[in-house]
Amino acid sequence: MYCKYLKQKLNKKLYCNKLKNIKILECSNYKYKEYLIKSNLTKLKNKTSKLIKLERNRYSILTNDLEHCFICGKPKNDLHEIFFGRNRLNSIKYELILSLCRLDHEIIHNDLKVREKYFILAQKKFNEVYPDLDFVEIFGKNYLD
Repeated sequence: MYCKYLKQKLNKKLYCNKLKNIKILECSNYKYKEYLIKSNLTKLKNKTSKLIKLERNRYSILTNDLEHCFICGKPKNDLHEIFFGRNRLNSIKYELILSLCRLDHEIIHNDLKVREKYFILAQKKFNEVYPDLDFVEIFGKNYLD
């Protein structure tokens, strides 16, 4: 088991986050010691590393150019998963990604009509690229009706 406040810095020295950068050698007699169960810690690391791998290797079936904004052509600031929230990982997995400038990214998140336009575009492209998969079963909603 590991204390959840004990961290190892890049210089390989141990620090306690509870006491803010006070160097400690061990926390066996430490009154703030709280343990993380090793299996939970491993699960957390595995989940995080899978997400990092997915985010690092993002591609798009909607466009070949992920360096410029899909809408206006300016240099991109963000990669936007069309179906965000609980379907964000599905968007990454099925490559429903758009590169956007900051302004267009905010517009998509704040304007429901614009967002639904891209939901419909994504569903049509998904049905072309993955004809053997059921969009509604994966994403939970049909946007073409």
